[in-house]
Amino acid sequence: MDLSHWILCPLSFFALVFLIFLFFKLAIHFESVAWAQVVDDPIDGAIEKHSKDSNEHPGSIPTISLPEVTVSAQTAPSEPTILPTSRQISSYGPEMNIIEIPRDIRPVSQEEMKTVMALTVNDLAAFSPSINPTQATGNIVSEPVIRGLPGTVFRNGMLVGFSSGGNWGPLMNMMAYDSLDIVTGPVSIIFGPQEFAGGYVNELTKQPYFDRFHGNASYTFGMYGDSFWNVDLGGPVGKTKKAAFRIDYFGQDGYAPFNYYDGAYMQREAFYLAFSAHPWENLWIDCNGEVDLNNFVPYAGLNRPTAALIHDGLYQTGSWIGSIGPTGAFIPGHVTPPPSGGYVIDFGPEVPISGRNNIFNSPLNFTLQTYGVFQPIIRLEINDRLRIVNNLMIEYFRTEIGQPVPMDTWAFLPYGYNVADRLEVITTLEDNKIKQLIDSGMAFRFLSDLEYFGTWHGPANQVDMTRPFSGGQDDPPLVSYATAVAYGNPFLTDIPIPGFPGGFFNVDNFLSTQCRFFEISPFFQDQIQIGNKFSMLFGGRMDFYHVDASPPDGTPAILLEPFEPYDRTQLTAILPQLTFSSTYRPFPWMSLYATGFFGQTTAQSQFGAFAPEFTGSYYHQLNELEEIGVKCNLLNNRLFLALSVYNQTGFVPAFVLPSGITPTVSATVRGFQIQGSYQPSKHWWINFGYNHIDGFENWASDPTGPTVNQPYSTRVAALYHLPVDPIVSLAPGLYPFPGFPSNYANWMATYKMDNGFGISLWVIAETGQWLGFNYALRTPSWYTLNGRLFYTAKRWEASLWIYNLTNNHYWLAGGAGFTSAASLDYDYAALQMPFWIQATLQIFF
Repeated sequence: MDLSHWILCPLSFFALVFLIFLFFKLAIHFESVAWAQVVDDPIDGAIEKHSKDSNEHPGSIPTISLPEVTVSAQTAPSEPTILPTSRQISSYGPEMNIIEIPRDIRPVSQEEMKTVMALTVNDLAAFSPSINPTQATGNIVSEPVIRGLPGTVFRNGMLVGFSSGGNWGPLMNMMAYDSLDIVTGPVSIIFGPQEFAGGYVNELTKQPYFDRFHGNASYTFGMYGDSFWNVDLGGPVGKTKKAAFRIDYFGQDGYAPFNYYDGAYMQREAFYLAFSAHPWENLWIDCNGEVDLNNFVPYAGLNRPTAALIHDGLYQTGSWIGSIGPTGAFIPGHVTPPPSGGYVIDFGPEVPISGRNNIFNSPLNFTLQTYGVFQPIIRLEINDRLRIVNNLMIEYFRTEIGQPVPMDTWAFLPYGYNVADRLEVITTLEDNKIKQLIDSGMAFRFLSDLEYFGTWHGPANQVDMTRPFSGGQDDPPLVSYATAVAYGNPFLTDIPIPGFPGGFFNVDNFLSTQCRFFEISPFFQDQIQIGNKFSMLFGGRMDFYHVDASPPDGTPAILLEPFEPYDRTQLTAILPQLTFSSTYRPFPWMSLYATGFFGQTTAQSQFGAFAPEFTGSYYHQLNELEEIGVKCNLLNNRLFLALSVYNQTGFVPAFVLPSGITPTVSATVRGFQIQGSYQPSKHWWINFGYNHIDGFENWASDPTGPTVNQPYSTRVAALYHLPVDPIVSLAPGLYPFPGFPSNYANWMATYKMDNGFGISLWVIAETGQWLGFNYALRTPSWYTLNGRLFYTAKRWEASLWIYNLTNNHYWLAGGAGFTSAASLDYDYAALQMPFWIQATLQIFF
């Protein structure tokens, strides 16, 4: 262990104790001063009381009013709350209270997002025990991992496209959201599933201010070159205040979890605009739009993970001297590409290595994203029992991903267009003791994109990270058609990507495609309330797909039909989904529910479309959920508790060579979780959760088990003189998810004083992760303790965030078990961030 760990860990602990001590000393001092002002000066006392009791923005100017006005209960706003029972939730269909929804839902408020400075999907792990932070072998994580599976992201109820398996898609812009809803299990009937998902996140975007003009601006800086800024403003339009706008600009040039590692960086610009109009009493028009420009190189971790590396920081050295050819013979030099018997290494000693090393530390690596979205939502209230809602969303996405070092990965989306619309008719019916809430309608979607992907040979362990990268060491040769034929598979050919100099792709890999598809989906959901204690919810949806997929432009004619037909596919598929739930409320403060979901979802290409080699079975992937739970609203609406037990089955992607095995495999996740929120007063609140989960892939009925890049650790290879990165298919059987913990817990608390001072602490913890399908190497369990100190005045706010207070060194596997990236878990492991700090100054106007 590095000596600095033992020095920095106690120093950071004592620094925390000192900061908390200083914080409370200042708080007590200012609180006594504030109390003296209230007692001594009636005018100042009125101002102070207004700032305490009011729910207005901190930047507002208090009005000195007559005593009978200021103490009027009718004019006093409600206290801010983070309790999930405080608002109606629309992320399962029509608006319902969380007690009535037969699913586990975790609303996340703007205050909670601000508490942790949420900027990435991994930051959402602080809020829900269903979400787990994950690494993705250098792919950017664009969707959260929920209950062991990739989540799906929605924007005000509409699917955010161009992502698959949680990766590759547009980054979430947390600055554009007022709040988030995290829902577990398959996507609801109203929103519609796209893939096998452990849950989904519904982004509720910022809304305009109709009362008056509001604005704030902030700048954040910190260790390792942290630097980002935000301006958020808006207000009513005209004297009648029937229309309003809001503008948000977010800029970023660095972020510590990127900047800490060699060669990684993050640059972003995001422009958000919202406009709302309420021209008549029964009509609302809400529009939002966004343009995001992202440029980054992610952190991929260190290759050759071993027990010595994880526990002692010792790296297994060794130079690449040759390869094992298809006949098993040794071939010296750097001329033989895989798949073969792997790479031969002249292993050396284990030596110390810095955790800041990054296998993607090369100027040749980059990722660029351009994302645009426009979403108008129209709500028409016919009467108090009938509403019509139309939700339209138009998206554009372009991305270029070049990762030639060390593993020849290219992904290029020259264009992607997604148009989706949903028309809902929401009806409330009442008859004696029976009340129904019906949500029915029609959804439509059209997507057109062009996708190139090349990554099948992906070697990483041939690189010695203690040596400077060289052309021969970090850039394996490309595969010509003649070489691919010599290896018995012409689809291994690396083909230049048109319009993307230096990029190459493969075909017949279930990823590269030129696709257009239409989707039409009628749906119906009915919640029936029988008396005060019993309710049922049932719903159905039918997704009609018409898909036209072709090999992408640039595919050589010789590859269109070498050994088997490979050409354009036109296919029509019908995918049903059904759900049924029952809820029983033995007491007004408790609900017991049981819910089931049965339906079919689709396999996907890399950016969420369909590849020409997909046959009918890829459009009919089974997805089932059985869940029972209890929700309690206790202590006079101050404590909310939810407990659930669940079992979900479906199909996940598997590692596949071009023209190789079927790229899906049956998977099951099951477990139980508990989470809760407690807010006894406006001064403090607590959130907590725990999840135990088991996930496994079922290869028992397949001809082989999972295919992996390397079936043993590099230390085993060094001890027994074995090659690294031989591509091997394991035996059939049941395989628990590698790269994923079986236990996860989170806890968060905030205390705010009337004088403006506040403190937040949050902890996330999980058990270790297996790094391969042979379950011989495991990362240790870990936790992180994080905190925020802040002071809020009428015109400004200052915050200090301290992450990983105890400087705990911990690792994540390169790829979680639900993705094909798990085949690389003996190629990558990612040391996570140590102790770091950032601060923000914000002004209100």
